[in-house]
Formats: sequence, structure tokens, C-alpha cells
Amino acid sequence: MASTTALCFDMYGTLCDTSSVTRRLGEVLDLSGVLTDAIDGTWRRKQLQYSYQAAQMNAYEPFWEITAKALDYALAEYGLDPDDDARERIRAAYDHLSPYPDAARTLERLGDAGYTVTVLSNGNPEMLARLADNAGLTPHLDDVISADEVTTFKPDPAVYENAARRIGADIGACRLVSANAWDVAGAGNAGMDVAWVNRRRDPPETIGPAPETEVGALAELPGVLAAD
Repeated sequence: MASTTALCFDMYGTLCDTSSVTRRLGEVLDLSGVLTDAIDGTWRRKQLQYSYQAAQMNAYEPFWEITAKALDYALAEYGLDPDDDARERIRAAYDHLSPYPDAARTLERLGDAGYTVTVLSNGNPEMLARLADNAGLTPHLDDVISADEVTTFKPDPAVYENAARRIGADIGACRLVSANAWDVAGAGNAGMDVAWVNRRRDPPETIGPAPETEVGALAELPGVLAAD
């Protein structure tokens, strides 16, 4: 592969912690931590599942709408039926996810090292822009690239191929950085180099290429790339 010149960071679960929605769930629904954790787990699982389904069924909807439908499922699974205002307040938590403590500094270091630093995410452009601003990441990004541009979702190869076109580089010179193993497998399959942020020390996926680079935290990435 060509030498990496561009780094494409996944947003949800990589730069920002999706589990930080539990605080909003607890506040709006007046629930305990155990139950909010369970609802959050279902919400995130269905969010990903619905994105896969939408892509495979050629039934694309922006990720903001996918997120709302996944929330509706999660609430129904636990017998909860808040009004529309409450549902919107909960969904809005995705505009205020907590960045991982090492996210901004890692992006800054890699930008200073000469890499093109972007986000590559399933999120539609508006929700990504809001989150990047609220999380303090925008000053450290050269671009924010959304799967919405090709009306499908990762791990469809079209998403990764479009990112390379947007950056203006060969796909082999772009490296995806993601904490999601399925995303890493998808990018590798499309021809990108990958770096897996494996915070939980999970095994790699058994479908798709294994990651060339694996770190336990974002903060490790600049040193690992400098050593390559």
C-alpha cells in the first residue's frame, strides 16, 4: 500500500463515546442507571442494525432518522412511551456526546505531524457538524466526510471510496481509524489501511481483512504511526 497521508476517523464510538447518552436518558425518563444502560445498549445496537438494513434494502434514510427509529424501538422494548418532546430531547443527546479524553489532543498531534485529518462517519452532515463543534473537535479537522454523500452506510465500500475521492488521494494512502471492528473490516475490504482502537481488547472480526495496526487508546496512535 501507499504511504499513509490521510487519516479518516470514525466519530461514533471512536472520537466520541456513544454511551454518554445514558445521562440524558436518565434525566428525561427519570430512570435508574441499570435501566438506562440497557436502553442505551439496545438503542446503539438497533441504530447499527437499521443502518445495515437500510443499505441492503436500498432504503436509505439520513442517520439522524435512523437514530430516531432505533430509539423508538429501544423505548418500546422496555415498555416506555414518552411524548414526542421527550423523544427529541433524548435523541438530541447525539449532538452532545462526550469526546474521549484523548481525542482532541490526538487529532492535533496528527495534524501537526502533517497528516490530513478527517472524520468519516455514517452520521449525516448536519449531525456531524453539530457534534464536532460541541465536542471541541472542529478546530483539529481538515474535513468531515459523511456516508450521506453516497446514500448508503459503512461498511459499504462506496463510503470508503468516496472518502478517498474527497481527500484527493489513492484509497491505499488513506487510513481509517475506528474502534468498531466491523468498520475496520469494511475499510480494509475496500482497500484502506486501518488502525483499530481496540479499547476492550476484543478479538478481530473473522470476516474481512485483519487490521494492520491495533492500539488500546487514541493517544497511542501518533507514536505508533511515527514508528511505522
